[in-house]
Amino acid sequence: MSQINLGTQMLTGYQKEDTFIASRKYMGGRPVFHMDMSIAQLVVGIEAPPIAVAQDDNRIVDENRGKLFRDYVNDTEEWASPSLLLWCPRGVLEFDPLTEINNVVDEAVSVFGVLRVPRNARQSIRILDGQHRILGFHMWIAKLNKELVDSKLHLSESQRAGNSKVIEKAKERVEAAESNLERSNRESIGIDILICESAREARQIFADIANNAKGMVKALSIGFDQSKIVNRVTSTIALDNPHPLLQDKVDFNKDRVAGASPYLISAKTLADSIRALSVGITGRVSRAQELARQDGEFERRARHFFDVMQHAFDADFNLDPKDLRQKSLLGSGTILRVLAAVWFELTSNIDSNGKSIKPRMSAEDAAKFFKKLAPHMSIPIANGNGWLTTGVFPSPSKGVAVTAPGSRNQELKALTVEITNWAVDPKSWPFG
Repeated sequence: MSQINLGTQMLTGYQKEDTFIASRKYMGGRPVFHMDMSIAQLVVGIEAPPIAVAQDDNRIVDENRGKLFRDYVNDTEEWASPSLLLWCPRGVLEFDPLTEINNVVDEAVSVFGVLRVPRNARQSIRILDGQHRILGFHMWIAKLNKELVDSKLHLSESQRAGNSKVIEKAKERVEAAESNLERSNRESIGIDILICESAREARQIFADIANNAKGMVKALSIGFDQSKIVNRVTSTIALDNPHPLLQDKVDFNKDRVAGASPYLISAKTLADSIRALSVGITGRVSRAQELARQDGEFERRARHFFDVMQHAFDADFNLDPKDLRQKSLLGSGTILRVLAAVWFELTSNIDSNGKSIKPRMSAEDAAKFFKKLAPHMSIPIANGNGWLTTGVFPSPSKGVAVTAPGSRNQELKALTVEITNWAVDPKSWPFG
């Protein structure tokens, strides 16, 4: 039996972990490990994010943005990118400081060492910032490998055909493909891995990053950023302990729902409505109010309001959201937000500045008023309809289908005032 002499060669494929030269620092009190990784190793070590799928700790990934970054890296030899930001739970990674290096620097901000990444724990490392770049790198490597395979197959076919000129061209194509693929081994990108205690903490970090950058839709920010009372209550009544009217019907990935969307409203519209229920149509929750009020008060008002809405407009809300948008004003996020503000104007015992006032109407009487509105929510709105007296709806002349009011701040405020007046002054009722 022959013997195999491997000499000093190392069979790396059987190792249980990968090791990297890395540094450890602290940011916001959290350990952060930094290392540099070749693009080839990146796509092996970090999975591509799913495309067009909602995630617990990040935004929905747009395939086209990934393709754009793929083409940028492929076509630009002098491409550039900031470090990718990842996160993982405590206890997944191991870090061994290199004392012989660190002893040279007194009280160093960064400690250098060896970072150990178990291969069976790679899926525990998640993306915080850089989803589309990581997707683009995966697409780039896939494109390079496809070209390498195609070029080698073409060379084989050319050699069988025996045409020397074609063979020469085929060899040049293979060399170019191999050279391009080698770029993925030569070129690298920085990786920062934050150690987090929970996925909730990771979501907050993502929200903090997005709030100080540009490009995150408001609906997603509401779901991730739980530092604000309105956002917390929005998440509670839509996700954690959903109100029956809102369960599985709030879109946290888009600021506006329309058409065949299965969602009733966006998280942005819901948050705007919850804010209107507590401070009015154009009010803002001040820092002092944030500190003074309890989440339970906001949540109680929101649940009471949506109970009333569900009862008063039960026929409309029994429709699928896409049908509701075609048949009722309640399919308009603007109307929902205005009705929330009307509820505040009628029933609140504080004004938009937080001062105590006498409610204009009891909750029971306000609920009766909403029930009175129910028969008049049909769309499109035709000439002579009482809604046109508010002055905030487009004219239905020339065959224009009018299905919602204007949504500018002055229009929101004017419509709130009009509907509130209908409730407190029955003589102003415009529907006959």
